[in-house]
Amino acid sequence: MKILSPEQLKRVETQTITIQDIELINLMERAANAILNWLKSKIDVSKNSFTIICGVGNNGGDGLALGRLLWEEKANVKIYLQKNNSYSLDNLTNQKRLKDLKIPFEYYDETTKLEIIPNSILIDAIFGYGLNRPIGDEWKPIIDQINQSPNTVISVDVPSGLFCDQLNSEKDPIVESEVTLTFQTPKLSLLIPENQQYVNEFEILDISLDLESIEKEDSQLGYFSMNYVPQFYFKRPKFSHKYDYGNVLVIGGSYGKIGASLLAAKAVFKSGAGLVTMYVPKCGYSVIQTALPEAMVQTDFSDEMITKFPNVERYDTIVIGPGMGTDEKTYRAFEEFLSENDLSDKKLIIDADGINLLSNHPNLLEKLPKETILTPHDKELERLIGSWENSYDKIEKIQSFVQSHELVIVAKGFITQTFLANGEAYFNSSGNPGMATAGSGDVLAGIIAGLYAKQYNASEAAIFGVFLHGFSGDVASQQLGEESIMATDLINYIPVAFKTLFG
Repeated sequence: MKILSPEQLKRVETQTITIQDIELINLMERAANAILNWLKSKIDVSKNSFTIICGVGNNGGDGLALGRLLWEEKANVKIYLQKNNSYSLDNLTNQKRLKDLKIPFEYYDETTKLEIIPNSILIDAIFGYGLNRPIGDEWKPIIDQINQSPNTVISVDVPSGLFCDQLNSEKDPIVESEVTLTFQTPKLSLLIPENQQYVNEFEILDISLDLESIEKEDSQLGYFSMNYVPQFYFKRPKFSHKYDYGNVLVIGGSYGKIGASLLAAKAVFKSGAGLVTMYVPKCGYSVIQTALPEAMVQTDFSDEMITKFPNVERYDTIVIGPGMGTDEKTYRAFEEFLSENDLSDKKLIIDADGINLLSNHPNLLEKLPKETILTPHDKELERLIGSWENSYDKIEKIQSFVQSHELVIVAKGFITQTFLANGEAYFNSSGNPGMATAGSGDVLAGIIAGLYAKQYNASEAAIFGVFLHGFSGDVASQQLGEESIMATDLINYIPVAFKTLFG
């Protein structure tokens, strides 16, 4: 799904109102009902209490409508409304609906000591996605009371005070939310690490905005969620054979780091590739033949490192880098390989030390075939494109880099971002902190290669590979817990992930 700016979201809302022949108040009612239904899916609302803090605009209107719906569900509800002389029209409409039903609400200002119901769920409905300037120090007393409360805090659309598409100052008062319930599409600020203090987790609620209007908006940013997985279903024909699923070569490993290439190769197999050959230093031969008998093995002349690349004519997909090291001899072999081979019809995935060699010798970038997939973590990425000031700057620099070199970059992190050669970027929705463990990146490179070797193109292999990697980690986490996940567990749960996703 597309990630839209506040201006774009406003246009979509306006177009939805026209196309569906409704009023803005109807969208507000949809939003409130979506939150209510989400709450009802988690708890018995009639047996719970809610304290709702509302602002003067449409976000506050959402909160007022939610308060009415919760009251109708027999919940214990306390509603606060900012004292002001200027409310949005639909906020006023929802105030009238509360008064008509004799549902009480109290006014507050910056001097108010909020009486938050003990053990209630605290709903933040003060400011919405349209905020374009800091809310000011006058809000600090109210925001501080919310943040210092022991209650669970749920924010409506975005945590109040948080910008949608730019960084806040560290001094800005911002609600620290346990859960943010955002509408229709994620906001960019919910996806960047600088805001993790304010966005513990978020969920996207559908309020039936016009999908064609969303699609017409020009955005290079997208969010890949479970809804898009079915289009990646791959059914194996009955009479197919192993050569129909790709012939993959994994080049990597060095003395003490053979395991990295082994993890990548195992993940290639588990992702569905037909054949895998490993090219490793001689020290890795016995290890690979014992640990992965399904793979064929070729060895370098050197016992400890890669000093010469093999003939790659018969392979369609090539992974380069896991555990390979950056010795000068390895670099010269890499340079010779890229310079002396026609790789235009090869599918390349470069990881780890392969990326470090590219960073140390940027002239090699021009020798890569179009849509080569690079899978760096932040330190490797920084060596490749230079440093960045913040996440927004990072996104722009990666977009410029991939478009300039016609590459695909998978920027690894808690929310991994896949940048396509045309500059489009897709934020991933799967994965968990337990995957921050040695070898996880090697597994990701192998998963992407296994998909790329089949029917997927570079963009599809990268985007879905990232999701599958994260989803395997999520399945592993459910069984093992986050603390104990190892890279091998990610590989072992790939089949379970496939089964869960596609049956």
